[in-house]
Amino acid sequence: MKLTNMALGLFAAATVFMVGCSATQSMSEESLGLRNTSLYSEADAMPVKTEYSKKAAGESKLIARAFENAPPMIPHTVDGMLPITINNNACTGCHVPGVAESMNATAIPKSHFTNFRPDTSLAKNGMITKEGKMVANTSDFKVIGKPTSKLSGTRFNCSQCHAPQSMSEAPKNEFEVDFRADSHVKKSNLIDNINEGVDTLK
Repeated sequence: MKLTNMALGLFAAATVFMVGCSATQSMSEESLGLRNTSLYSEADAMPVKTEYSKKAAGESKLIARAFENAPPMIPHTVDGMLPITINNNACTGCHVPGVAESMNATAIPKSHFTNFRPDTSLAKNGMITKEGKMVANTSDFKVIGKPTSKLSGTRFNCSQCHAPQSMSEAPKNEFEVDFRADSHVKKSNLIDNINEGVDTLK
């Protein structure tokens, strides 16, 4: 008897589910994406033409950060500035602290003049040593920031994180930015909160 009741209950639940599904509104495949042409043919599919600012450095308008500590977009042309190498970096001519303000450019933040790589070695017993301390779980290790007098070797390639902003038509971005302080709109504070959420080793 209990088995029959259970079977009837499952049947009733399945029926309600199927009726509910059939009552939902169907959508065409074309309405699910940004593409306006057929999903089954590439004949008419043309990529959106990408245009970049032709304004020279110093003549462009600053692009607001997408979120707190987001790498700023490059608002000017990068023609003649690429490729960036460790020995040839045109960006530093205007963006190094001390020069940036007079050039009306965004200054490279302190985080780029800091070495975050701890001295690491492997002991004979297989334990990992970081900054002279043996650690069981390397992910719990508090970041050690060592200020450097020059751009960190891990931060010389500006185009690894910073890119020119495409001027092409794009879907409206409805993401609302909420900065913790007004100064973070134009300035990085990453060096101050780099260890947020990281447990300090005792």
